[in-house]
Amino acid sequence: MTEDSKWYLIELRDAIPLYVYEVLLSVFCLGVISFMALELKKAYRRITLLFLIEYIVLIYCSTFIFRGVNDIRKYNYHPFWSYSDTSLFVENVMNIVVFVPIGLLLAMGISRLKWWHVLLIGAGISVSIEALQFVFRKGFSEVDDLIHNILGCLLGYGAYRMVAWFIRNIRTLGYSE
Repeated sequence: MTEDSKWYLIELRDAIPLYVYEVLLSVFCLGVISFMALELKKAYRRITLLFLIEYIVLIYCSTFIFRGVNDIRKYNYHPFWSYSDTSLFVENVMNIVVFVPIGLLLAMGISRLKWWHVLLIGAGISVSIEALQFVFRKGFSEVDDLIHNILGCLLGYGAYRMVAWFIRNIRTLGYSE
């Protein structure tokens, strides 16, 4: 891991107060305990969706809620402008990586989910973050973030679908025990 990516992750982590993590962990634990009283398959999906909701809350906390206000609105709505600046490479990659779990958890938590559902959900979350950042002058609102966030969601969904396909085909061929 490069120094830039470590700095980026530390900045995201430090932006959120500790009590937010404690509340989310408590809600998650209570949810797991209550869902385990249900049958296992329903509990698995509900726990996954609970984890997804909490992950999305953490993203909103780090990108909007606990971010400082800028003096002016910072935005750039020209697609792929950040590719001309090599110093933004790590930030671009991290914008993809941060949204991969959303696509993965959506696929795990909702059966029969199509790729375009994930695209719409990822776009909705990302557009809301960028709009909130613009309106309240928090962070830097840009189209590149939207593109990278949607790509991350689709990569997470695709990774789940590939693993599920692989496991299903191994079982079909009779390699499972």
